[in-house]
Amino acid sequence: MADETLIREEWTAVDSTAELRILFSGGIESAVLMGEAIEAGMEPIPVYVATGTRWEKTELKSANIYLETLEVGLSDKMLIRKYIPGDDEKHWAYNKGGYPLAEDDVQTLEISGRNETLLREAVRFGEDDRKLILVIGTTADNHFKDGDRQYFDMMETTLSAQRRSRVTILTPLKGLTKSDVIKRGKRFPLGLTLSCVAPLDGKACGVCIKCASRAAAFLAAEVIDKYEMEELNES
Repeated sequence: MADETLIREEWTAVDSTAELRILFSGGIESAVLMGEAIEAGMEPIPVYVATGTRWEKTELKSANIYLETLEVGLSDKMLIRKYIPGDDEKHWAYNKGGYPLAEDDVQTLEISGRNETLLREAVRFGEDDRKLILVIGTTADNHFKDGDRQYFDMMETTLSAQRRSRVTILTPLKGLTKSDVIKRGKRFPLGLTLSCVAPLDGKACGVCIKCASRAAAFLAAEVIDKYEMEELNES
């Protein structure tokens, strides 16, 4: 399965008869994937699944600004709203309480069932009889139980059966770290992306665990993070 996965995740091997949807958050990973797919001559559909997280408003702003540079829009069809009811609302990601800081354990970032929610919602529109390819920007830094290839293979089977047509899930960045992705995509305007769990006044907070991991990744990649210099913070 490993060799098959590597082969099928080359952009040149993607089935041109299938509809290509990229789970697009406006973060570094999905930004690089969108840029690469467009460079390869494909017509990817960016899909943002809004679940009511505390960073959503600022993230959507950065996502739209980045997509404008690629001459791609985030239409109403591509913006899916699914608010999380019940116990999940008690999670720090959905309330105004404390949030993980730079020194906290990365496991505090886990949101139970998040990838399943994203993938399930991303298939809920369009023609059910058309083959569908979903692309998600998970990396080698993801050690959560819904971040390994075995999990995505299981979701492929489940979603294909429910949709009654082939759903393929690609993870082209799975073997890379965030710093690897930055080096790979440094030609794109990554300064327009957002990596923050607690934006303040429309800007990255600079002190949360995601801001810290972003800073470390740019440093390791030996690439300057132009976030503070970009249009996102000038409005």
